Amino acid sequence: MGASYEWNENPFQDLLMNLILNDQDISDRKLKKEINGIFIEFLENILNDPKDALYLDFEIINKKNKYSVIGKNFISSLWLSGYFLTNVDEIMASNVFIAGDRKFVYNEKTLELKISNVNEKDIKDTKKLTKIK
Repeated sequence: MGASYEWNENPFQDLLMNLILNDQDISDRKLKKEINGIFIEFLENILNDPKDALYLDFEIINKKNKYSVIGKNFISSLWLSGYFLTNVDEIMASNVFIAGDRKFVYNEKTLELKISNVNEKDIKDTKKLTKIK
């Protein structure tokens, strides 16, 4: 049995899923430019400073019909994951933040976003982390 998909949780993922379901190759360069434009327009409408949308940087890779969407910086990874944070400069400076009981850590070298549960050490170090509710 395959995994299910929840619509209306992340507009970025919804757009990509809709394109895939309509037999579009989202890794195509021309289509990726259109996708980028749509994502930027969306971000400009929700961010405190619309210019912060320029931080959006990602690539889409298709390997044997398996797509990978990779954020090339921390804030892009969060946005693509459905976390639309508006304190962009703080997030970009830290590469770590806590949301509820989750800790997000971005590795700039591997472009990997790791999500884990918050532990007691994290709670003691909250002054070092950017928090959202």
